[in-house]
Amino acid sequence: MQPGKVQYLEGLRGIAAMQVVLLHFVTGLTPSVAEHVWPPLRVVFDGHTAVYVFFLISGTVLTPSFARPGSFVGKLAKRVVRLGIPVAAAAVIATVMLALLPAAHRQAAAITHSAWLAMDSSGAPTLRHVAREIGFDSLLLGYREATLFAPLAPYLPPMERSLDAPFWSLHLELYGSLLVLCLVSLRAWSVVLHHAAVVVAAFAFATHPMFLFVLGHLLRPPARTTGAKQSTRALLGLAVLLLGVALCATKDWRVVEWLRQSLCRTEPACAPNLFQFQSQLGALALYLGVLWCPLLWPILESAPCRHLGRLSFSIYLLHFPILFTLICAAFTIVPSVGIAFPLFLGTTFLAATGFERAVDRPAIALGRWIDPSQRRSSLTSASA
Repeated sequence: MQPGKVQYLEGLRGIAAMQVVLLHFVTGLTPSVAEHVWPPLRVVFDGHTAVYVFFLISGTVLTPSFARPGSFVGKLAKRVVRLGIPVAAAAVIATVMLALLPAAHRQAAAITHSAWLAMDSSGAPTLRHVAREIGFDSLLLGYREATLFAPLAPYLPPMERSLDAPFWSLHLELYGSLLVLCLVSLRAWSVVLHHAAVVVAAFAFATHPMFLFVLGHLLRPPARTTGAKQSTRALLGLAVLLLGVALCATKDWRVVEWLRQSLCRTEPACAPNLFQFQSQLGALALYLGVLWCPLLWPILESAPCRHLGRLSFSIYLLHFPILFTLICAAFTIVPSVGIAFPLFLGTTFLAATGFERAVDRPAIALGRWIDPSQRRSSLTSASA
């Protein structure tokens, strides 16, 4: 772990990645479980909320990173490289896998009766498609259902045409990172203007997922305390955590819909439906619960959780094409969830470990090299 890194947030990122993995497995191969499970257990595979937790974590951890000395352009280039290289590699891997097993997910859907698994065409494994996915759709423009450029939406491909469905969130991740970078730069120039920018953002898109980056930017991990103060904070954190579980259990609260509609009257960009907005509120409650409850930190700082956190981006990018090809093909031969699930986890972890070493880690190193301030810092450390 890097010095100064908030280790329990790294562990939380790993848990969130596993929620996304479980969501896709349950929705695809055990749809009856997803539909009839006891509501509080839905948080275990609530991948929608988990993605919004990613956005909150990014806002928090990018803020001190962007506050370090360096140019605006260098920091942005570093972020683009850090996201773009793994996305490009994952798109190529997904293309190869889908070209080899293009019908596996539809054959598995005929057995599981999962409408989601059946309707998802997972794109076309062609060079033209993968080039567009890497160059435009995944990061710059987004997809029809998830783009910051609403006028372009009719001209963008739907998410079901994506080679790797989790790519949809990276469009928001890129521009959310840019938003945090702008806020950090503005704060260094003028605190008053920084506060004004936050207020403007709240009026402009408080219900939109992009505002989660702003909230993450404003939230600072609390210092470790002892005694009565820690006990009080832990009780508050647990209460907020339970609220988050409740928000994730049944996403049809009328009061939340009333709040969404009230806020959307003045917002140029807002959450399109109750499900998405309540997922965002659930993510915020869960995130605050973790920040305010020190009792959870040792669990999230444990070696397994930190290892998951280190692999989280690789897991997030690779699990979908693995599920839709190799696991679905195996499931059509032996339609057993008891076999498919451990095979899915084992294959995903093995692939993510190799991807993290061969792609993700070098992308981070290249991003540091591109940023001149990082190069100077490395040379200073080496000479010292």
